[in-house]
Amino acid sequence: MHITVKNKDIFPVEVWELLQALHSVGFFEESMLIGSWVMPLYQEVFGINYTLRTLDIDFAVKFIHPGRDRKVDIEKLIIDLGYIPVIMQSGIRRFTRENFTIEFVIHRKGGRYDDVVSVRRWNITASPLPFVDLLLSFPFIADFGDFEVRAPIPEAYFVHKMIMSQRRRGEGKKDKDLEQCSIIARKIDPDRLKAVFETLKISKKTQKVIRASCEAIDFPPQKLGL
Repeated sequence: MHITVKNKDIFPVEVWELLQALHSVGFFEESMLIGSWVMPLYQEVFGINYTLRTLDIDFAVKFIHPGRDRKVDIEKLIIDLGYIPVIMQSGIRRFTRENFTIEFVIHRKGGRYDDVVSVRRWNITASPLPFVDLLLSFPFIADFGDFEVRAPIPEAYFVHKMIMSQRRRGEGKKDKDLEQCSIIARKIDPDRLKAVFETLKISKKTQKVIRASCEAIDFPPQKLGL
């Protein structure tokens, strides 16, 4: 899905510059923008209205063996934009600037519980999380003319949040995830939702988690095939 976006004012200057810089080095050829900053895209492209209340900028990285493609120093690229690297206790490197925080996540393979994954191709670290491959498997391209951004379609983002919200430790983050799900649900495409959910191989435990999210936002689980 390739969609032209005419409104270039949906992002603040800081986010705009970051997305342009990442596009210029080929980052969005495989990886994507995720997290709450996809919501301005959803509003512009899919008519999903949401008031953004975060300065965290998250990206999902697709793991590619470093020997297959050229390496790009994204850490330097981000630092050159004025961000400061911060090493967390887990070993994750985040980047901050004027309250904006950049972080990368990567798909966590079953049975592995690493706190951090080094992505040598980009010279960054990423937090391994389950079901990130679900987001990466259902992208759309937002074409701004002079650059493009890859992001997950709303239905993939919806299913991912329905699962991950129940894993949140803080009630505030959980509530925000479910609020986004509730808003996306109003504009959800049944056929795309079915296509996304049918790719999932989930345990009974995860089915229970999804049912809990469905109950929380009053969404019929039957629409997910549960």
